[in-house]
Amino acid sequence: MNSFNVLTVRFAGMLLLLELGLLPGWAAEQKQEISKTSQTTRSEDTVASSPQEGKPDLAVLQALKAQIDALKADYEKRIKDLEAQVEQLQTQMLQVTPEPEAAIPSAQPATGRTVQSIPGALNPAISVIGNFLGRADSMKVFNEDLDRVDNKLSLREAEIDMRVPIDPYADGVVITSLEAETPGRFSVDVEEGYVNIKKLPFLDRPPLGLKIKVGRFRPSFGKINILHRHDLPQSFRSLPIQEFLGDDGFIQNGISGNFFIPTPWDPNSSLDATVEVLNGGDIAISPVARTRVSYLGHLRWFRTLKEAHNLELGWSSYYHPSGNQVASAKFHGVDFMYRWKPLRLGEWKSYILGGELMFARRAFPEASEPVEVARALEGLQPGTGKPKGYSIFNQWQFDRRKYAGVRWDQTDTLFNPGLKRHSLTTYLSYYFSEFLRFRINYEHRWSDLFTEDKRNSVFLELNWVFGSHPPEPFWVNK
Repeated sequence: MNSFNVLTVRFAGMLLLLELGLLPGWAAEQKQEISKTSQTTRSEDTVASSPQEGKPDLAVLQALKAQIDALKADYEKRIKDLEAQVEQLQTQMLQVTPEPEAAIPSAQPATGRTVQSIPGALNPAISVIGNFLGRADSMKVFNEDLDRVDNKLSLREAEIDMRVPIDPYADGVVITSLEAETPGRFSVDVEEGYVNIKKLPFLDRPPLGLKIKVGRFRPSFGKINILHRHDLPQSFRSLPIQEFLGDDGFIQNGISGNFFIPTPWDPNSSLDATVEVLNGGDIAISPVARTRVSYLGHLRWFRTLKEAHNLELGWSSYYHPSGNQVASAKFHGVDFMYRWKPLRLGEWKSYILGGELMFARRAFPEASEPVEVARALEGLQPGTGKPKGYSIFNQWQFDRRKYAGVRWDQTDTLFNPGLKRHSLTTYLSYYFSEFLRFRINYEHRWSDLFTEDKRNSVFLELNWVFGSHPPEPFWVNK
């Protein structure tokens, strides 16, 4: 809402208060003056005509009643006019033309004029997020273009986040990213662009709190995939996510529906489900674009254990059938999150313990492996087995500004589940404010692949935000 709207509403409110507060006083003053006039008239009549002493003058009473009725009618008319003005201002600010069956008669002025739109009322909330990374490595590191990225400084990503309420039924989101896999070489991509439908015009309320998302978005597989790069608790995604979903997670076009499942047996818990229909491909485990339509489901259970303890459990499944000369693909995931936020110790204390497990029933030699894995697998034959990977991390918040944690990753390669990869990451995050965050990470890797075994890396990361503040990630103590 712009400043003009605010001032207009305040002015209308002041007028209403003045009318409510002053008109009765004015009416009382008028009544007193009329009463004094009538008393004077009666005194003069008494002197002139003593036989009428003590009898009321009917003409004076009728005149007094007529004046009071006139004041009352004028008072009611002014109140109705002010109410109509306030409703008109509210309609202008909402910028919504109701459908005929849902129209509210009082939302239109008495004159029947068309409500004019307010310029800028539907402008989106815009955020710009920068992500800068400096790294020092004990081994050579290459990206997908086979450019070296070890021991480099890079503006890794600049993101433009735009969000706006489209109407009472839906919100719109468009997130554009400028990424640099090689320092200084940027590519532009729409990371997310979707409409989130919160309710339908023909229903008073959505059944089971149903929300429908249509467009391009991060599917709800696990807990971390939905986070953007600058919102991660560490500087890089875990090894299982990189192996099963992709270096930057999983993004796809489709339709998603989220709804709550009643839990009358436990009032302290909640259960919700997400069902998604997506295009095939663009996922590490099955990257081919001609893949048939895929399906994803996520079930989440949340419970408050005690006053300061919460537990969240989730199950995810991804599947696409075979067809178009592409084999079917299916894998599953389990995620959990325990959070402790002691209210007695103040606002700025918290502890988080979380993790994810991913597994499949067969090897995927057609998978898109991370660069360091693909380089080591050149010339090798695919293996057999059931690949799996897991990640677990904990994080402690010391005060308002400082977070510290450690993460352990272990995963099999999809190409050959007999090849193992391990990683240990420690990190410290420092909040200057909610708009500026600094982080230092140290990572050590153990691997069956010569391209990354015994590699040590130090990462210095800086994230900044200007414009409207986007939603905080789950691991931030709000």
